[in-house]
Amino acid sequence: MVETRKLGGRYRLLNPLGPGSVRLAFDESEHRDVAVRRLRVPAELHDAALDEARRATGLRHPLIAQVLDVVVEDGAPWLVMEFVSGVSLEQTVRSRHPLPVAQAARVGVCLLSALTAAHEAGIVHGRVDPGNVLLTPTGRAVLTGFGSPGLSMLPSADLWSLAATLHFAVEGRPPGQVPAPGADLLRSLIRAILRPPGPPPIEVVRETLDLLALDRPLDAVVAAGPLPPAQVAAIGLAVLDRLLAGGEFHGGVQPGNVLLSAGGRATLAPPLRSGTLPAFTAPEGAPTPAADLWSLGATLFTAVEGSPPAPGAPMSRAGALAPALRRLLSGDPAKRPAPDELRRDLQTIIEAPA
Repeated sequence: MVETRKLGGRYRLLNPLGPGSVRLAFDESEHRDVAVRRLRVPAELHDAALDEARRATGLRHPLIAQVLDVVVEDGAPWLVMEFVSGVSLEQTVRSRHPLPVAQAARVGVCLLSALTAAHEAGIVHGRVDPGNVLLTPTGRAVLTGFGSPGLSMLPSADLWSLAATLHFAVEGRPPGQVPAPGADLLRSLIRAILRPPGPPPIEVVRETLDLLALDRPLDAVVAAGPLPPAQVAAIGLAVLDRLLAGGEFHGGVQPGNVLLSAGGRATLAPPLRSGTLPAFTAPEGAPTPAADLWSLGATLFTAVEGSPPAPGAPMSRAGALAPALRRLLSGDPAKRPAPDELRRDLQTIIEAPA
């Protein structure tokens, strides 16, 4: 039998929302739907749980399901939360299929924004998981579950849980002891967060998710067919500028880490600890700027020819780009072009009449 009593004299309990303990209710004072959940805690944690829940009522963010009120009814604390129309990430993946990388990255952008706001307010969620992520009809991912008793966790625990949630989103299962392999940038980011000694800087995580949410990796673009030399030269110039701006060894220059916007703008993703695939690793294996240039050459070769370079592989599509590629792919680091010389060569190819 469904309970229909009121909480606090204003929240009329209605039907359950999904298989968990959350109930739909109607706020008769504000004339709105709300979600309510009873906090079940040991007696000795009752006061601490109330303090934690009331502190969460001050948290405001468009991607957080707000805790609106805390009601004590017959000695039991209840959370009254904003009602968000949507389906949990857990239900979505289990009933349909894992999410495409771009959609999962957009979920990550939303969750990271919500967690950043919470951490700045001194609040750690502690329970980030696919069941606490609601996917709305408008494309937002809203984080629920704030206001539960604290678990004495650090913000880094929320970031780990975010990565585990994204792993579930793209693989359909938790990471377990061995996160899923895969050379794509999102899986590389997930592994970098989940594995010791700790996650990349939060700025790297944010930038990578932002790029993946909007842009397409170069390897996915090339899978549809090689690109013309002038476009590849423009990509090379953008990546070169990013390498020079970084000022140090990148170690991850490869097609999966080069993102192209809808307008064709290329961006090199920040480096992650997962490293470079063998086909794009310089033969000397040294962590130097010259090695990054070899990797750039292998990336541009792949973009214009359709496959990674191999010993003796001909260049049938490179055209005016071929001389620069041969120098970049030299086995002798000293014979690779200097950055300024390479920039001039690429600019000339870009500006040449079609």
